Amino acid sequence: MSSSYGIFSWNFCAICGGKLIEADDGQGLRPHCATCGRFYYSNPVPAACCFLTNPDGELLMVQRAIEPRKGMWTLPGGFVELGETTEEAALRELQEETGLVGRKATLLGVSTRPSRMSGGVIVLGYRVEEWEGELKADTDACDLGFFHRERRPPVAFEVHQELIALYDAIIHGVR
Repeated sequence: MSSSYGIFSWNFCAICGGKLIEADDGQGLRPHCATCGRFYYSNPVPAACCFLTNPDGELLMVQRAIEPRKGMWTLPGGFVELGETTEEAALRELQEETGLVGRKATLLGVSTRPSRMSGGVIVLGYRVEEWEGELKADTDACDLGFFHRERRPPVAFEVHQELIALYDAIIHGVR
């Protein structure tokens, strides 16, 4: 197989088990199963995160309890599951990681980067206007905190760094 597929490393069809070959899908050479007639693509995975502030304007951040980047800080968020919208995923992850129930999530921005785990990730950042509940680090979070802009810890992922910079530009007029 050609290296133009990026991280795509399957050699056999996930449907029938047949050997994949290179074939042209009309836009270029791709892994293809001649038996099923299916092309395989290496696409980025979607994820979503939340921007949530307390009454003092401090941003909620989550310290990771799992790899990658265990111990580092991120925005509450994670991967989108089948059957849910990106907004639903952001709010689900918020509740799973922090115990908070968010409402009125509005899209703030999008960031895309290569990823070691998936080859690429597209992260949609949502600003959560209303929330309730008691903070409790759960699932893949080991600690939580609200941070003023000047005292935020280093952020684990470039996609979150870019979205936080966008948030600061929009909310604080800082570039």
